[in-house]
Amino acid sequence: MTVYVDLVFLTNLAVDGVVLMTTAKVRRINPSRRRLFAAASLGAVYAALMFWAHIPYFYSFGAKVFVSAVMVLLSFGYGGPLQYTRNFAAFYVVSFVTLGGVIGLSFLLRSANSPWGAMTFTEDGGLVLEWQMQLGLFVVTFLMSIWLFRGASETSRKRQQLDQLVWETEVRIDDESWTFKALLDTGNRLYDPLTRTPVMIMEAALWRERLPVGWSERLKEEPPDKLISELDVNASEPYTWGNRLRLIPYRAVNGSSRLMLAVKPDYVLLYRDGDGHPPLQVNRVLIGLDGGTLSSEGTYRAIVHPDMAQADPVSSVPSQPA
Repeated sequence: MTVYVDLVFLTNLAVDGVVLMTTAKVRRINPSRRRLFAAASLGAVYAALMFWAHIPYFYSFGAKVFVSAVMVLLSFGYGGPLQYTRNFAAFYVVSFVTLGGVIGLSFLLRSANSPWGAMTFTEDGGLVLEWQMQLGLFVVTFLMSIWLFRGASETSRKRQQLDQLVWETEVRIDDESWTFKALLDTGNRLYDPLTRTPVMIMEAALWRERLPVGWSERLKEEPPDKLISELDVNASEPYTWGNRLRLIPYRAVNGSSRLMLAVKPDYVLLYRDGDGHPPLQVNRVLIGLDGGTLSSEGTYRAIVHPDMAQADPVSSVPSQPA
């Protein structure tokens, strides 16, 4: 079999370079191109030497780990034992994932008369897998593996960032309470214009059983002032939460002025599971009701006003009127 060492060098240079850049992306590091090129060149030279020179123990497990460690050091620097260990581990994770993706995609795209065609059993019970791939197919599957890995890691990173903004929320009214997840949105600057009370947003469906019949659905299309006017006319007895209802004016995305139905709770508790801190008790707040779904994935069902995150821990301070 003829092996072209220059082709081996260039292929490994490109592969190592992409793996190092992906590792930098995962670790959110911005190394210089010179450092990446130097590290990728070291890996390419090491791979090419396998076909050019026979050096005892040069391709042992320890030697491979040593070369990988030097490549990581050249690319990202040292930065302390913890940071270096994380960079080193991320480099191997990216390498294993992409190689596994290349092998998996190649077998997926490969056509064979029998699934056992590429497998051979040895006399001592071993299994030998025959794996042959053209350079073009290798490039395609490798790039697809990198793309899939970066997409998955980016989604995971965004999900972690979102989880840091999600609070466990408990709303208390009279002797009843409701618990759900809420997203802290720094862009929510909605206040009651008269009292400057912050307004958090919650899906009306959470109070479907406590609101008048049909309100949680009608809020999607009908103005809340119409619902309140019907309540005053049609109700045979006063609505239990009648004195808690508010109408909050706000400006929609298209610039038009609208009204939002809001409810005054006794208080709202905000806390995170496992952080060891006492919950925050928010006494001065209104809960605006949204007739739709705030999160398509169901990650949260309410949006917390940023002022609420500045509240004091749980105390016996009485609720203030809004």
